[in-house]
Amino acid sequence: MNSIFYSVITLLLLTCGVLFLMRSTNKNRYAEDFTSANQPEILSKEEGEDHFAVLMNSITPVWYWRVNHEYIDFIHSTIKRMTMVELNETPGLFDSQRRCSDLNSAVYKYYDNIKKRCLSGEKVPHADLDVLNLRQCFREFSLEAYPTLVALVWPEYQRPQIKAEEI
Repeated sequence: MNSIFYSVITLLLLTCGVLFLMRSTNKNRYAEDFTSANQPEILSKEEGEDHFAVLMNSITPVWYWRVNHEYIDFIHSTIKRMTMVELNETPGLFDSQRRCSDLNSAVYKYYDNIKKRCLSGEKVPHADLDVLNLRQCFREFSLEAYPTLVALVWPEYQRPQIKAEEI
């Protein structure tokens, strides 16, 4: 009777041990599958720098940095030299300048965020939210906000309206 009792206890303990080992093995396998499927590729610092350079070259419009430098020169030569009376006389000037300043700051903010992420080893895709926002800021600043500001300060130098049919 004692031997049957000890045999049953031993079998139950062995069964529990086997089930416990199977469960922990399945957890490890599931954890490996989950992390490998959902975790982005980790890059070295040099690979991150290269990835960042390629990413920025592919998303930055060729004209953007020229427009950005032009904007900075424009601000220093016009708006910073204006008196408060001159600034207030031109309707919409303050709002237009604020929009340009905000977009310019946003470009640098997104640029820095993406650079930090790349240098920390993350491979940032083109469909990432920061990348999409940066592209939108590039376009909005250089194609809308800055030309509007120039048109307010120097109306004679505003961009001509171009119709697609005429091209």
